Amino acid sequence: MPSLGLQRLSSKRPRKTSSPSPATPDGTTDHLTPLPDEMVEEILRRLPLDDAVRTSFLAKPWRFRWTNCPGLELSAQDPPAAVDFFLTRYGCDVSRAHLEVPHESLGKIDGWIRALAAKGIRCLAVCFIPEGALRLPLLPASLFSCGELTTLMLKHCDIPALPPGFDGFPGLLELKLEYVNFGEDGERTFEALIAKSPSLTCLSILFPSISSDDDDDEENYNYREWKIRAPNLKIFKMSAWEDYGWSVDDLPLIEEACVQLEGPELSRILPGLANVWNLSVEIADDDTILRRLPYFINLKCLSLYTFLTNSSTVLSMLCILSNAPILEDLRITLLHENEETMEVNMDELVLNTLGTVEWLFSRLKHFCLDQSIGHRNEMQFIELLMSKAIVLQQIEISVRDDSSKSLEAVFYELSQYKKASSSQAEVIVNRFVDCYMDRIEDDEEP
Repeated sequence: MPSLGLQRLSSKRPRKTSSPSPATPDGTTDHLTPLPDEMVEEILRRLPLDDAVRTSFLAKPWRFRWTNCPGLELSAQDPPAAVDFFLTRYGCDVSRAHLEVPHESLGKIDGWIRALAAKGIRCLAVCFIPEGALRLPLLPASLFSCGELTTLMLKHCDIPALPPGFDGFPGLLELKLEYVNFGEDGERTFEALIAKSPSLTCLSILFPSISSDDDDDEENYNYREWKIRAPNLKIFKMSAWEDYGWSVDDLPLIEEACVQLEGPELSRILPGLANVWNLSVEIADDDTILRRLPYFINLKCLSLYTFLTNSSTVLSMLCILSNAPILEDLRITLLHENEETMEVNMDELVLNTLGTVEWLFSRLKHFCLDQSIGHRNEMQFIELLMSKAIVLQQIEISVRDDSSKSLEAVFYELSQYKKASSSQAEVIVNRFVDCYMDRIEDDEEP
């Protein structure tokens, strides 16, 4: 009588053998034809556009399979000829496209954008390649027909006036503008473009310009005041070389902001950021004294780029710090372009201008000072901070090579300061390393 094991074994059905892959005319095995559709589409999506198009020559079933493969995208590396061919033959929607536009392709960009608008483009970057000192190329108005955009980046272009009847970008979540120019009456175009994007959560404006008929007499030109209105904004970045009359409406949902401005515009922008919790700001103008500021009721992380060489910039810095009652993390990067250095009596300045601010540094846990040169103003500020920061956990000082004091001397001086912290804060003093210069040196190596 056979065993149970043999009975189970004998009851199994014979295993079917898979049919071999078909042979090609030259007798080799064809491994491409029998691939499942899902695998083919995934292969196509992972290939550069040029290579995806070339798969038409692999085998007959692959011929023009890419034209109906969902999810193909245009990248910055795709040459203009490939973009033309792709937009002509591709039959699916295009969700993402990054267009690098050289001078010789300026005549193509309008057609490209129209084709992408018809294919439901959602994430679009249009970056024109600068051509010497020539005027910025004009962005085609067809951009405003891309009504399904959620992300838009524009770089090195002249933005035209909004067309009549433009309904805006209702689903736009992220808008990034770099080195763009707004033509005459550009303040209104700028304002309307942002206001007609009510869903914006991320806005980045880097070094824009606004041209006018008075460009020849720029010093006497007064830009009209206008507001950035984006009630759902959470992340905001703004850098500019000039004051274009802008201010910021209240941003109730703002979380992160990075602001690099000069002059009176800084005091117009900061009040709209009262709810921010992570703020980076540059205070480099001697004439900017930020006396009237809101309380930054949620501010926990603050990065400042400033001078400690005169009373006006020190006062502006102290005004921000005194209006941040729950600040926990403070990083100050010192700027050293100003040749004139005057000693500031930190205690006297605080007493005479701010009075008694009980919460100054009361929640501070971490402090970092970058690019220190050991000047008396710097050491006075650190001494003031350590005398008031009752929960301080760590203090880190990065000292430049041209500092008047050695690392050991700075560490010793810090150890002599009165500490308000109940537990001894960790003190770290190290040599400042210019990461930017390091990257340049690495790039120059063969």
